[in-house]
Amino acid sequence: MILKIVISNHNKAKLLMIISALSFSIMAAIVKATCHSVVVKAFSRQVFSCIIVLAIIFINNNRIIPLKKNRIKLILRCLFGTLGIYLYFYSIDNLLLANASMLTRLSPFFVTLFAFLILKESVYAMNWLIFIPMIIGCGFIIKPNSELFNPASIFAVISACSGAFAYTMIKAIGKDESPYTIIFWFTLFSSGIYFIIAFNELLFIDEIDYLSLMMIGAFGVVGQIGLTISYQLSKASYVAPYSYFYIIFSGLIGFYIWNEIPDMLSLIGYFFIITSYYYLIRFQNQSLSDVEQ
Repeated sequence: MILKIVISNHNKAKLLMIISALSFSIMAAIVKATCHSVVVKAFSRQVFSCIIVLAIIFINNNRIIPLKKNRIKLILRCLFGTLGIYLYFYSIDNLLLANASMLTRLSPFFVTLFAFLILKESVYAMNWLIFIPMIIGCGFIIKPNSELFNPASIFAVISACSGAFAYTMIKAIGKDESPYTIIFWFTLFSSGIYFIIAFNELLFIDEIDYLSLMMIGAFGVVGQIGLTISYQLSKASYVAPYSYFYIIFSGLIGFYIWNEIPDMLSLIGYFFIITSYYYLIRFQNQSLSDVEQ
């Protein structure tokens, strides 16, 4: 007798999001440790991912040209994703890894908001209440009226918002397109933009850290594939909170490698945000169980 284990799409989506979070946290650590400019690192991440994904498309014989009805959504995914990654890398370079990770991972809040406004997904009132301590926690980390305020914190939040809109477009596209097709066009578009910006710098770089730049690309593409498939398998508002494992992984890496210890106000902010998402996940799991019953 053969025992067959069936994993629901919801659980697959959650697992893929956690794997994506681990990959992105390793990538973020390499970004912080690499000396090159933000745009060079962003270009390397995207061009490497583009080549890998194009190879996968040819191997799987996936359709590379998107359907006409999805092209506007795909363009929006590319535009906002390109902005999000640049600001994401900038915040990693200029903030504690844990702080940058926490603020850029505010995207689940914005994903839920955009899913409600654009995709017309139903969102329970309790979800909005749970988001209140998360917003308070964000204020503790940013510290807008404090001497500890770092403008890069604002860019991290804008990165989270841009990324969330891009993820919402992935969900809007749905399963009409292969995740590899979506990733290919995104990485091709952003690679072109970053290359134009970094062209002069690339011409005059004396020493290029090829290994680090390739690792940024490798872990970036694993994270991107996991994230894209995850959003296609389940409701955006259900799966988005699991991206918060990125915070845990990044905080541990930052402490272990750079001995980064956040200030007390940031720690209070972490508590508010993590508590918020803990209860959000519990509430959504309970809601999903009620629906399935």
